[in-house]
Amino acid sequence: MKKNIFILMALVAAFTFPSCDYVSNPNEDLSSGGSGDDSTVHVRRVLVEDYTGHKCTACPQAAIAAENLQDTYGDKVVVVGVHAGFFATITPQSGAPTGAYAVDYRTAAGTIYDSPTYFGISNVGNPNGMINRKDYTGAGIAHVKAYTTWATEVASILALEPVADITITNTYNSSTRSLSTNVASEFLSDTITSGTYKLIVMLTQDSIIDWQLDAGAHIPDYVHQHVLRDNLNGTWGEDLVSGTYAAHQQVTKNYTYTLPATYLTGSVCVPEHCHVVAFIYNAATYEVLQAAEAKVVQ
Repeated sequence: MKKNIFILMALVAAFTFPSCDYVSNPNEDLSSGGSGDDSTVHVRRVLVEDYTGHKCTACPQAAIAAENLQDTYGDKVVVVGVHAGFFATITPQSGAPTGAYAVDYRTAAGTIYDSPTYFGISNVGNPNGMINRKDYTGAGIAHVKAYTTWATEVASILALEPVADITITNTYNSSTRSLSTNVASEFLSDTITSGTYKLIVMLTQDSIIDWQLDAGAHIPDYVHQHVLRDNLNGTWGEDLVSGTYAAHQQVTKNYTYTLPATYLTGSVCVPEHCHVVAFIYNAATYEVLQAAEAKVVQ
């Protein structure tokens, strides 16, 4: 009899008390009458800039760290490989075959970013990088992050609520190699209603097979990923908003860009391996609020 009473009590409790298995979407918009019917889910994405060079013997380890982050977080991590500094030069390398390291992967924008006037990454030494360009003060090296710290830095940023979002829509004409890019930006936080925020739009390329110095060995068929190829709207981009503006303001920018057959010293540009990368940053601090990436050829 007692056993039956315990069973009955358990059944009553199961139907009376709410379950703890359901967790509501933390990004769900409940501001409009509490309906929560906004189907758009905004997520924070983080920009990882890997400053590298084909003659940097330790740089492949940083590339592995970046790939591991993307394996863990998917498209929440946007990687740009910036070839800059001494290790990215095309001067002959001791012990390497003739013609090795002859392709120049440096860009005008990457060289400026790497200069002592700005971020000065290669002055500190490669491999190093920046995570959302945070901690930059114009002096010191707090913004320069060793690749061994990237996982911790990325996790701390991704734990925060997004304050802006970016949607990239690409249309590519294979006959003319013309790319049309639409970048729609939105400020999500009511706290961001003043100041100057800028947008940078870049082109990167994956799966470039070329030489790389790796732990002292000359690798002829190394796969270079996320290589910065060019900026679509200038080194520092352009203003999205400036001064005082409405909360949740949306801004759309459009760009056209013709993908060259080759870059600089004969490096082939393959549209199917290219991505558009866009990010919003604070013009006063250079810190990135949000990043996004989309394939050129869908």
